[in-house]
Amino acid sequence: MFKHAIHFLRAVAVGAVPLLIAACGGSAPGGGSTSQPAAVDATVVSGTVTGFGSVIIDGVEYAEGSVSVARDVDPRGETATTMAAVKVGQQVEASVDASGKVTKLLVRATVIGPVDSVDVAGSSFKVVGQTVKVVTSGDGRTIFEGVDGLSGLNAGDWVEVHGTIDADKNVLATRVEVQPPGGETKVRAGGIVKNVDVNAKTFKLGDLTINYGGATIKPDGATIANDEMVFVFSDQLPVNNTLTAKAIRVAKQPALEGRRFVIGGLVSGYNSISDFKVNGLEVDASSAEIKGGNAADIMNMALVRVEGMLAGTGSSAVLKATRVTIIPASEQRAVMLIGQVTDFVSAASFKVRGTPVDASASTVVFRNGTASDLKEGAFVAVKGHIDGSTVKADQVSFLTPPVGMTFRLFGAVSDFNPTAKTFKLLGIPMKLADNATFTGGALADFANGKLVVVKGSFDGTTFVVTDVTFKTGPSAVLIRSEGAVSDVTAASFKLNGATFTITAQTTIVNGPLANGQHVEVEATLVSGNLVAQRVEVQPAAATALLIGPITDFASKSNFKVQGQPVDASAATFVGGTDADLANGALVRVGGTLNAGVVQAAKVTFLR
Repeated sequence: MFKHAIHFLRAVAVGAVPLLIAACGGSAPGGGSTSQPAAVDATVVSGTVTGFGSVIIDGVEYAEGSVSVARDVDPRGETATTMAAVKVGQQVEASVDASGKVTKLLVRATVIGPVDSVDVAGSSFKVVGQTVKVVTSGDGRTIFEGVDGLSGLNAGDWVEVHGTIDADKNVLATRVEVQPPGGETKVRAGGIVKNVDVNAKTFKLGDLTINYGGATIKPDGATIANDEMVFVFSDQLPVNNTLTAKAIRVAKQPALEGRRFVIGGLVSGYNSISDFKVNGLEVDASSAEIKGGNAADIMNMALVRVEGMLAGTGSSAVLKATRVTIIPASEQRAVMLIGQVTDFVSAASFKVRGTPVDASASTVVFRNGTASDLKEGAFVAVKGHIDGSTVKADQVSFLTPPVGMTFRLFGAVSDFNPTAKTFKLLGIPMKLADNATFTGGALADFANGKLVVVKGSFDGTTFVVTDVTFKTGPSAVLIRSEGAVSDVTAASFKLNGATFTITAQTTIVNGPLANGQHVEVEATLVSGNLVAQRVEVQPAAATALLIGPITDFASKSNFKVQGQPVDASAATFVGGTDADLANGALVRVGGTLNAGVVQAAKVTFLR
């Protein structure tokens, strides 16, 4: 979706990432964002999510096919989830088919467990004995959810950490999520093995001792050895700084000897230009072309992308580099988001593809529109950087819908010309068709400032409107938002960067509120303050919940919400009928996940 409007936004840089493996080909040199490498064979890409339009991993965009999504917490079996659970800063492994489409996405956290201690001055904290480093400045900052930053973390908070392993074998966090208390214990620790004792069946990850005597080791046939990258799972907390493992995944390099190989990440174990590692893979760059610097710039903690040919297999594999690109700090982990605006409160608080955005800074560059065109449902491309729990926009470009695809859009009329029947909505040039129908009013009522839902399609120049529905009353100005809350007190909470006030009239469902909970909020703007009317805590359950505008609509059994395929052929509908299903319609979908598709039990139209 929006492919025709993406090309001018290719300048998003590659992020600080674990691993990029291309079976044939790879990302383009030079540090810029690219489309996916031309694929003649299946490709595995492992790295950091840096945006959405399709799926953007390390600044490289991969088209979404029929994607199955899963979480790798327990190595003995994956847990199916939805595209709505995929977020900026997460570590993922994507399977990409020969046409360049992602067919499977595996979300793989590095550490899950309770916080042991927090060192704000040292920009770090500990989780189950592992030191987690946090980036607090520059474009490569760690993104937080459930708290606004490191200072909001407390000992005992349960967190899910995504990140890479630095030269000191610590976790360099790309994302930290605070999760609400409760539920079953699932502890995960990832890192580089040291001090293996094959007789006692123990080894160390950071300060944590792992007892693997009764653990299932994956993949089958793998063994535990020093300097291997592993992920450890347990269903119990550490005792006396020892974690009893239930399952361990050994991250073996694939057998791709003699194949073209591209890897991106942090340099570690640097001895010389012919002997260093990038995420555990030995690299020899003695004959390589160096881009973005010189050989002296290749050192521990430098962010690089290495291209070359793989020699050897398994632990003896060496990447004979033909090119090493050094990624400057100013280009690390820039974020690009492409889609429709949702959860709009103001320019300082809205979402694109489920990611909170703040575009209120005076330095933000707006293209093809202005800040006043930022409204619920607007088509935008946001380029920005992580700051706490939001993406701070550097540039917002207003896009037009795909040609020939029917959309329902909601907004206020502007620039109306009664003679030509042209106007603007959400910054999009529109025109009333001669045979346009009106509900709740007539053509004579159509004027600037009117709140309307329009239905039509873009012909390449203008969005031609065939149906207009006038919207009035409190529901037309109700603000809806969802996500993870932080800074919860008896009087207020924060959500997507905005502060919501709790009053005696606020209804809280499934409460009480706590940091890290995922909630849906209905609010009104009173004297410049957001006052929560209703807050519903979303309980952790097997059911799937999606909230957002419909995209890729083909039929009621084939459309997407939040990038997730949905089948609503057996659903009940609230606030509308299946005839109202259309691209751009804002809906809440509840159902179950089956073979990568949410089978909707209920679809609620939200406007």
